[in-house]
Amino acid sequence: MKNLLLPVLLACATLASGCGDREHYAAHRAERSRPKMEVDSGMVSIRRAPYPNLDILPDGRLRVDDIEIPLDAEQRGLLQTSFVKLQILRQNTLTDTTAVPDASGRTVPLQVPAGTRPFPPDLAERIPEFKEYSEALANPRARR
Repeated sequence: MKNLLLPVLLACATLASGCGDREHYAAHRAERSRPKMEVDSGMVSIRRAPYPNLDILPDGRLRVDDIEIPLDAEQRGLLQTSFVKLQILRQNTLTDTTAVPDASGRTVPLQVPAGTRPFPPDLAERIPEFKEYSEALANPRARR
């Protein structure tokens, strides 16, 4: 009986010490899997599982999972203007010394001033590919 007590106590201690790590990992995974828009210097990436990734390029081109979508001049102009607005917000956010990186250290929340919108409210009507991505557009992140 005494021989069994030590292994049982060690097993309980091991299980108890690992519980906090799992909770931290679960919170980290939940944040990583949240729909988001990542603004990089050369591209804006919009991610929302299970839908394909959208990428906006500096010249206003739109790619869906690396396949370019044909857009008319007005749609390209809209995306190009939005890209420039997001780049300005990214620069302002990254130069701010109070910007705190997320757990992975790769992105920081993008600080969008009140009353400013990088995309027009009717974006999904103008460009149907954005129909299911409103939640991702509401979570902008600046990539370092």
